[in-house]
Amino acid sequence: MDVSGPPRASEPDRAAVPASLPVRERIFDVAPEEDLLYSLTADGKRKFFHPVVRHGRYWKVRRSIAYALFVLFFALPLVPVGGSPAVFLDLASRQFHVLGATFHPTDNLLLAAFGLGVIVSVFFVGSTFGRMWCGYACPQTVYLEFFFRPIESWLEGGPLKQRKFNAAPWNGRKLAIKAAKWSLWTLLALAMASTFVAYFVGWKGLVAGLASDPLAMKGALFTIALVTAAIVFDFGWFRDQMCTIACPYGRLQNVMADQDTVLVAYDEKRGDPKVKVKDRVAGVPAGDCIACRSCVNACPTGTDIRRGLQPECIGTAQCVDACDEVMVAQGKPIGLIRYTSEREQKGGVRRIWRPRNILYLALLTVAWGTLAVLVLTRGDALVEVVRGGREPYRLLPNGQVANQQRVRITNQLDARQTFTIEVLSPEGAGLVLSESPVAVDPAQLVTLNAVTTVPQGVFVDGQIPVRYLVTSDRGFRKEVEFLLLGPFNDSGPASGAP
Repeated sequence: MDVSGPPRASEPDRAAVPASLPVRERIFDVAPEEDLLYSLTADGKRKFFHPVVRHGRYWKVRRSIAYALFVLFFALPLVPVGGSPAVFLDLASRQFHVLGATFHPTDNLLLAAFGLGVIVSVFFVGSTFGRMWCGYACPQTVYLEFFFRPIESWLEGGPLKQRKFNAAPWNGRKLAIKAAKWSLWTLLALAMASTFVAYFVGWKGLVAGLASDPLAMKGALFTIALVTAAIVFDFGWFRDQMCTIACPYGRLQNVMADQDTVLVAYDEKRGDPKVKVKDRVAGVPAGDCIACRSCVNACPTGTDIRRGLQPECIGTAQCVDACDEVMVAQGKPIGLIRYTSEREQKGGVRRIWRPRNILYLALLTVAWGTLAVLVLTRGDALVEVVRGGREPYRLLPNGQVANQQRVRITNQLDARQTFTIEVLSPEGAGLVLSESPVAVDPAQLVTLNAVTTVPQGVFVDGQIPVRYLVTSDRGFRKEVEFLLLGPFNDSGPASGAP
């Protein structure tokens, strides 16, 4: 993507700075606005933004998504599903409860499929929809624009009033309003942090622990305090700098995007030259842009989208809503600033499907499809039979052939299970276990030593499949097949080596 801005200031412009000014002022004043980060003033100080909210069509969509995400975040660790919260990441017991299913550290394939699905999803969304994730679903944008800023506007007024209020000298009223704002922010951050901790300890355990023995919950209290402080710092002060400076996704987006990626852009051919309404003269060329800066004033990161494609743009489309409102007032068609692509800007047609996206979609199907199959076919226990002992087999004096094995049983239920193992085939096979039946606690792995004996005459080419039946008192039932090794009957070796 081309993220370059307009041409730099010319040398005559720089030379126009009076030499009589102090050195410090001359150094900072020669920096044109185009050479600065939007969040910095000419002398390097932090510039705080107070965006003007335009209640347009895209803002309404973002608001609906934001409210749904709020409800989802606070409800998941609270609403019970299958006897546990909808999402409960119980690190102490090493159990993850998700929508009624319980997962354990032994579910390595599930974790691998989930991780692959998340990574490919990031690339697919970034390549196809650009930074729409940032503008519509990222917690940073969602909570800042629909929780923290509204509280600020409610107490201090709109953007212009906020600027005047912040510039005014301190008095009792200003102190009271600032204290109320930061107090409300802290309460909201405390609720968010407590909900975050509840994902890992559960609301029931958190509330009961704090009520009965708060000192025993020092780890939870420390985490709540730390997360609360981080949230207040981020949404109260750091704000847009999280998106433009700290977050790596914006930089990664430049790698993932191509000429067909969806982005917010200004139609330069239609809008330029930019001329204010009062300066327009009949017969003098003028574009549809009236240089009102409504798009800049509406942007939460202060981006001037008219300067071209820039990494500071997070795709909120607040500039689109603002510009559309101005165009309607001017009696002109909307869409001077709109969702488009680089290819469309150059006069082409945006391709929705291209080799990169098709590859991502194929990988998405494999990753999430594999995860779905693993989850749907996941049993109440995992049973694995592996070869054990130093010898491939041992020929016993009674003509039987013995194979040593290890049987690993993982209980994937939330309740204790007692397992029994028996041999189904071949005929005449016997099984000796180090423990039978065996009780396995929830999320625990038990390894049994086993010896399977079969008659020497049943082997074909030195091997014979054996089938075991594993059952539990909780209704689990599974047949497991294993390949036994033995002598080649045509040569009839008497040693333990084939």
